[in-house]
Amino acid sequence: MRKKLVFAAVFSLVMVFAVGAFGQKSSSAQKGGANGNISCVNCHKTLGGELAKPVAEWTGSVHQQNGITCDMCHGGDPAAATMDKAMSKDHGFIGAPHGQAQFDACSKCHPTEVAMYSKSVMGKAYLEGKGGPSCAKCHGPHHNVIPQVPQLCKSCHKDTTGFDQVDPMNVTDATVQMLSKMKIKLGIQKAAGPRPGIIPKVSQDLDPYKIGLIAFGGAIFVFILGYFIYLILEKRD
Repeated sequence: MRKKLVFAAVFSLVMVFAVGAFGQKSSSAQKGGANGNISCVNCHKTLGGELAKPVAEWTGSVHQQNGITCDMCHGGDPAAATMDKAMSKDHGFIGAPHGQAQFDACSKCHPTEVAMYSKSVMGKAYLEGKGGPSCAKCHGPHHNVIPQVPQLCKSCHKDTTGFDQVDPMNVTDATVQMLSKMKIKLGIQKAAGPRPGIIPKVSQDLDPYKIGLIAFGGAIFVFILGYFIYLILEKRD
């Protein structure tokens, strides 16, 4: 009786692993193999030049590692045998998403970030076609990265003063005012020039005598201080 129970338990475990492995294999096949979207990837690889660049950038990227495939952003049918069917609008192909379509694509995985950015000054400017950067502009459309602030900002902004102190995903009117005040304050300080130090600057002509002058001034100071101490002590006596 015990042998039958052990055999049944082992058989059940084998079946569970077998079904799981088959399910993963089927899922991989539906997505077009290990690379996913096999028709899109293979086709663009053969095109070369700029048309092959997206595949090269996507390969090994964070998106590929997390199973984000071409159709999830561009639409279309990755399992189609021909280019016309794969890039058919009837199958939802939209090409490179722009404007709200890009925000919709990115929000599938990053809803919180997209919602925040769409309400920011830069996000609104992008949606309204007033020059604001899109998600792909800063993060890269295929080989996605976390942008370096404020280095990346210099591609659009000549003056990036204070940019390292703000959240680029949530630039509000208050943020713009803060940066403006910061620039004005720095401008005033620059116009006023450096503050004079405790020890006055000595003319370059007197540089050879600088140490002697400082020593002489120190000696006078010590003499005066000693004289006052002497007077105080005399009054006490």
